[in-house]
Amino acid sequence: MFNFFKKKKPRTSAEKIEDILDILERGGVIRGTQLPDHIFPSRTSHQVSASEHLYFAVRSVAADGRQHVMQYAFVDDRGNVALSAFVRSSSPATMFGGGASEDLSAEPMEEAVFATLVAKLCRGATLVAFHRVLQTGLLPAGTVEAAAGTECAWRRFQAVARRKGIQLSRREPLALNDCLQKLGMAPLESEDAAVRALAIRRLWRKLDNID
Repeated sequence: MFNFFKKKKPRTSAEKIEDILDILERGGVIRGTQLPDHIFPSRTSHQVSASEHLYFAVRSVAADGRQHVMQYAFVDDRGNVALSAFVRSSSPATMFGGGASEDLSAEPMEEAVFATLVAKLCRGATLVAFHRVLQTGLLPAGTVEAAAGTECAWRRFQAVARRKGIQLSRREPLALNDCLQKLGMAPLESEDAAVRALAIRRLWRKLDNID
């Protein structure tokens, strides 16, 4: 029996990214099955919604004298992980957040490709980070300018805590887990940037109900 169905040549990650950029440029949405292997969508939802907020986190996962690998993660208002990617940076940035070198399950994206992709993703959205100044400073150039604005969950929690009489220590820095626990929520159990971005979303929405 002859096989009359010719198999299509598998598309490379770079080609898939070009398709994603084209869809975003036309105002479309991205389905999880369209993403390259090194971008991990939420397992519980298939659609990345074009929502008002994007909650994000950035962490350092590896560094040496020649390169720096960062993990960037963005979560939308519906709790979808819109983007989680490891990115290779040529700049010799200092490690932050206590992250240690680890074996990566996928080859990191190149910085230029990621910068184009994330600028499209963040266009018109309000970016929410736990430490706004520090975290937005780690985004590729042009990302913040493409966004509608930025918000700081750390500052918002402090303002709400003062109004509601929540006791805060003046001797210790206020971490994300501190904020979650003071509001009766479970602390983080992973340093993964996507898990952290989801926790920032939980904190922000909880503050919506208290504020």
